[in-house]
Amino acid sequence: MSASEILLPREKALEYGIGSLANDELLALILKSAYREKNVLELAQEIIDHANGFHNLPSMTYEELIQIKGIKQAKALEIMAVLEFSKRLVKIEKISEADLNAPAKVVDWLRTHLGYSTEEEFIAVFLNGRGGVLRFEKLYQGNRNSSSVGVDTIMRKAILYKASYLLVAHNHPSDRAEPSDADIDLTGKLYQSARMLGIPLLDHIIIGKTSYFSFRNQSMLK
Repeated sequence: MSASEILLPREKALEYGIGSLANDELLALILKSAYREKNVLELAQEIIDHANGFHNLPSMTYEELIQIKGIKQAKALEIMAVLEFSKRLVKIEKISEADLNAPAKVVDWLRTHLGYSTEEEFIAVFLNGRGGVLRFEKLYQGNRNSSSVGVDTIMRKAILYKASYLLVAHNHPSDRAEPSDADIDLTGKLYQSARMLGIPLLDHIIIGKTSYFSFRNQSMLK
C-alpha cells in the first residue's frame, strides 16, 4: 500500500485544517494503510459502516475491530486509544453556567461516555459554585436498574467533595430515553435530599445514543 493513497486527506488537512476532513478521511489518517483489495478510505468507511455510523465508533470493541479485514491487533489498539483519548478529554471539561441552562449541551458533554455503553451506567457530577466539575464519578454499571443507586450514597459523596451543585445522569442502552417509574421515584427522593442539604440537584438526564430526557426540561424536578 503506497503512501499516495492517503495523500489527499493529508494534503487537505495541511491546506484547510484538520477540521475540514470528512469522517472517513479522519479515520483514514489514523489507519494510514489498508490492504491489497481495498484502499484506506474504503477501509475507513467500512469501519464506520460496521459501527452503524460514525457516532457509534466509541462503542466498538477490540473483538469487533479485529474481525474487519485489514484491522489487526496494533491497528485496533491505535483506533481504541484515539477514541479513549477523546472520551477523557471531554470528561475533564467544565460545564459553564450557560450549559447548565441548556441540557442539550450537557448531554453532548456526557454522551461520549454514557451514550455508547452497552450496559446501564449511572454517574454523578459534583460541581463547585462556578459550575466547575469537582468530580465525575460512576456509581453503578450493570444490567439491572440504575435506580438501585442509593440516595444516601450520592449525598454523602456530595458532602465529601464539598459540592455546591449536583447533576446526575444515566443511560438507556435501548436508546429509549423516557424515564421509568423507578427513575422518577429516585429523582424525587434525590431532589428532596439535595434541597435539605443545600446542594441543589440541577438535573437528572437520561441519555440514549440518539435521544435524551431532561427532568429539568420537563419541569419534573420536585
